[in-house]
Amino acid sequence: MDARAIFESTRAIVKPAIKSFIESPNHSSRHGARIDTIVLHSTAAATVGGTIAWFLDPQSQVSAHYVVDKNGDIYQMVCEERCAWHAKALNPTSIGIEHVATANDRLTDAQSAASAELVRWLVATYEIPVANVLGHRFAPGNEGTTDCPNHLFGDPTAESVAEWVNTKVGLEPKALRKSRNARNASVARRALPLPAPARSSLWLAKLQSDLGRIHQNVQASRHASAAALTSLELATIALEDRRFFYHLGVDIPSIVRETLKALASRRHGGASTIDMQFVRTVTGFRAPTFQRKIYEAFLALVIQFRYRKLDILRSYLACAYFGSGLTGANAAAQKLFNRNADRLSIEEASFIGAMLAHPRPLDGLPRWERRARRRATYAVSVLAARKRRLAGPYEIASL
Repeated sequence: MDARAIFESTRAIVKPAIKSFIESPNHSSRHGARIDTIVLHSTAAATVGGTIAWFLDPQSQVSAHYVVDKNGDIYQMVCEERCAWHAKALNPTSIGIEHVATANDRLTDAQSAASAELVRWLVATYEIPVANVLGHRFAPGNEGTTDCPNHLFGDPTAESVAEWVNTKVGLEPKALRKSRNARNASVARRALPLPAPARSSLWLAKLQSDLGRIHQNVQASRHASAAALTSLELATIALEDRRFFYHLGVDIPSIVRETLKALASRRHGGASTIDMQFVRTVTGFRAPTFQRKIYEAFLALVIQFRYRKLDILRSYLACAYFGSGLTGANAAAQKLFNRNADRLSIEEASFIGAMLAHPRPLDGLPRWERRARRRATYAVSVLAARKRRLAGPYEIASL
């Protein structure tokens, strides 16, 4: 297969946009087992926040790789390389997808479309037989132990699940063949060195897929509000990236400063900009490797020439994780202050901004609140001294 063919084949099916990567502590090694099954679940919880909170609780001993909300948003909670805890003995060889729904709920149209896109990508990427996309109660070793996925796909039967899979997910033979060729090419690349043009094409295909996912998240968060910074946006800049409006996605002075601290064995940060944090949240990059950091910085640089800085900032706040199952600044603001994020005072906004570094836990709230309030107080002092410079070329919205 020549380089162009490899590039074209990888374009056949791409991973859908991930609203946010919120890593669950409940996972383990696959011990080399091959992924050959997808298990579809119903959460039996009415909200995505409740589902995420349950998966984040170490005592629950439960998790899934993905959660699909009723509005079609997809959250990733465990990397595919790891074993999530959702289907008993089938865990090492399966990927679990949870759908937010109560016992009698059906898939919403948006949820069905998003789940089908995700399943289609997983089937193509891991060469999973379509017949191995199963409802929880019909998966080997799980029969009779649960009613999940209940009425999610219509009647609570294996036939209803299979009908949904065949109708919504069923791949055209040509598309499946293309994606399988792409997967084989990727495996071959690890086993035997490919010519430079082929390696470049595979890398470009991955880049195109990741940029597509970023674009979907930016588009989803855009709205026709005035180009003026809210208190929360200013507080986020003050706490996370004071030079946000003055760099191109990567802050070289911060990198130099944190590197010198590390060399001197002093406490140091990661020098990640808001742009890099947005890329990491959307794409789910979590591997603690130098290569990941470089690629993350590269994507942060690329998006500077595609979107306004304000769009990047707002997109990050729309998908960032604030703890206790709260994804997005509006959810956090409603939970803590019963108002939208764009209506927060400076003090309230600083507290929400502090939750980016200190997400709200499920327990231990007094200790967490003290830490968050210290960081919030620091943000208020920074804003008092540098508000105008932090705002860059934008006006500051008044409450």
